[in-house]
Amino acid sequence: MANLDLVTPVHQLAGAAGSTDLDATYAAYFASIAQADTCRDGTVRHRLRPEVGDGTIEVTPLRSGFHILRYDVAFAGGHQVRFAFPGDHFELEHCVDGRMHIRETSTGAGDLRASSVSLSPRCATDGVIAHGDGERYRAVSITGTWTGLESYLGGLGTGALPAIGPDHVARERYLGRSAELRPVAGPLEEIFLHRRSSPGRLLFMESRLVAAMAALIDGLTVTAPPADAQEPLVLDDHEVAALRRVPDLLWQARHAPPTLAELARASSMSVRRLATGFRALYGTSVMEYHRRRCLDRAAALLVETDWPVARIGHEVGYASPSNFGYAFRRDRGITPARFRRAHS
Repeated sequence: MANLDLVTPVHQLAGAAGSTDLDATYAAYFASIAQADTCRDGTVRHRLRPEVGDGTIEVTPLRSGFHILRYDVAFAGGHQVRFAFPGDHFELEHCVDGRMHIRETSTGAGDLRASSVSLSPRCATDGVIAHGDGERYRAVSITGTWTGLESYLGGLGTGALPAIGPDHVARERYLGRSAELRPVAGPLEEIFLHRRSSPGRLLFMESRLVAAMAALIDGLTVTAPPADAQEPLVLDDHEVAALRRVPDLLWQARHAPPTLAELARASSMSVRRLATGFRALYGTSVMEYHRRRCLDRAAALLVETDWPVARIGHEVGYASPSNFGYAFRRDRGITPARFRRAHS
């Protein structure tokens, strides 16, 4: 991502969740970039002004004390937000599509990309998030406090939260690099895709919040590695950069995907190094990551467009409608047509 510091104004968010300070900075931020509409269930839909970009940021307050933010935005000329949150600030974010660059003082820098899940650490954080010029970012975020989360889970009869692990583990999770948190993506993506305005909408949101918290608890249950476990794979910066390009190479050639050998040659790596490095970076295999991305994109198109199912299957790289239907049903447990009806 290009350096935006010289051309993009930097917005500010600071304070503790639920505090008047943070509420005021959020209000000023949204007022500076968007026009707001309030729905009957309390959701506020912030529509970006044309000079700012295209899309919406929806904020839904839940009775549990959490807020759900749904992003579907593309900023013209790029966009930057500087943040400073105290240690009790809790945020769980799933990137459905696109990418967002995170630069945090203690953690370092990285991109939150499609299918990744980011979890804020239990310590004060400050830094900058940045969006590239015209890059679409679709994501769902749950915000609140760690203290509130513990109280909420206690009210559900759940025991204490597991320890979040060593600092380096927390940093990897914050940058969306933890495979253990991938199951959280499922219920959060359901929130993103849910567009119906109905009396049961908030109940649906709360139910998906519970499902996401269950997946989070499982992900935070850190199991000590065996004594004879191998040392973690260390990747050079140029290898990380090459591996970060692999998902886009696959997506661009999704109608005739390259083999691992072809990807390795394009990345100036051996097949073994590519495969092990990709798994270390993304927590899954190259082809499984690509399959997941294609089906996630298909799910979004089923909800957001009226395209025929066959066209959507072709758009995400499937050679025939039957192959697409089989893959989608195997992944979601439901046909594409029934999935569309359930989410429209």
